[in-house]
Amino acid sequence: MKEKTEIEIELTETIAYSRSSERFESFCVECDRTVQVATTHAAAIISHLSEREIYRLVEKGEIHFTETDHQVLVCMMSLSEFRR
Repeated sequence: MKEKTEIEIELTETIAYSRSSERFESFCVECDRTVQVATTHAAAIISHLSEREIYRLVEKGEIHFTETDHQVLVCMMSLSEFRR
């Protein structure tokens, strides 16, 4: 008779992201206060979403953002509120 053994492994992943040019403080008109903002790339890494999903949330108006000449900056406060 053969015995079957099951092994369960739990993995935890921590990602540290510290590219200061992609995350900084700015005023969010919607929040009416100074908040952390991040590029869509940094916001995706921090929130564990894809960059495409970040753009979808921006287009739907689910999260606050500011558009500059070169990039879209996401309000991290609205993103964290959305993720709850």
